[in-house]
Amino acid sequence: MRKTVKNPYSRSRAFFQVLFLIAVAVILPLTVISSCGATRNETPSGWAQLPEIISRITPPTFPARDFPVTDYHAVGDGQTDCTAAFEQAIRACSESGGGRVLVPQGIFLTGAIHLKPNVNLHLTRNATILFSKDPRKFLPVVYTRFEGVECMNYSPFIYAYEVDNIAITGSGTLDGQAGNDAWWPWKGNADDGWKSGEPHQKNDRDKLFQMAEAGVPVAERVFGEDHYLRPNFIQFYKCTNILIDSVTIKRSPMWEIHPVLSENVIVQNVKIISHGPNNDGCNPESSK
Repeated sequence: MRKTVKNPYSRSRAFFQVLFLIAVAVILPLTVISSCGATRNETPSGWAQLPEIISRITPPTFPARDFPVTDYHAVGDGQTDCTAAFEQAIRACSESGGGRVLVPQGIFLTGAIHLKPNVNLHLTRNATILFSKDPRKFLPVVYTRFEGVECMNYSPFIYAYEVDNIAITGSGTLDGQAGNDAWWPWKGNADDGWKSGEPHQKNDRDKLFQMAEAGVPVAERVFGEDHYLRPNFIQFYKCTNILIDSVTIKRSPMWEIHPVLSENVIVQNVKIISHGPNNDGCNPESSK
């Protein structure tokens, strides 16, 4: 962790609890301008509509069955690579019609976790999912966004694409292990561990934005290995019926929670402890 934070309001989300609800019917007051003068319509303010909007947002539901990751050879010693165990448990859960992929007490080291339909990734008390510091554990590249621009890049730590009915719940911890020795130096700031002469994100970021302006197809905007665009922690892309509830998120490479083009999203009771560059707590994008 950084010893000092220059702007705690924009760069940290320490002990943060957020309730975030997204719905299609949020309508801001409209002002109608005509040649006869300006008049305000009778549409209620967005905040006044909040109770009605909330009433239409329903959390995903899951069958009452568990798929403990330890049944798929996960070992909670903080050293054994459990990537394959998470993948197998998630696949078995989804193919069986859904339920909870249960993470018991322990520290489970892994690479990227990709959720499938009808899966609730549930962390029990004193359970930690510890994400690898090795960027290669977040390959192959996936269809994602970096600062709002589509590209093929490292997988977010927990990712889903075009998936319905998913959740991350429980009182456990998601620990990204980002710090001055992993991920954060790619920002290019000395305060984040970067040293003169080391590579950082500027060239890749500039290239990505130029490619987007030029209309280069997303499939050709390939970054990932040997590039330096940091992944977000949790990203659900084109997904529906999402719940993120009660987990603690620590030490993210970049944005913490990032729903993109997603619908019916609930984020509540989440604690975020991360003081790195661009460690925004919850950045909904193009969602409703």
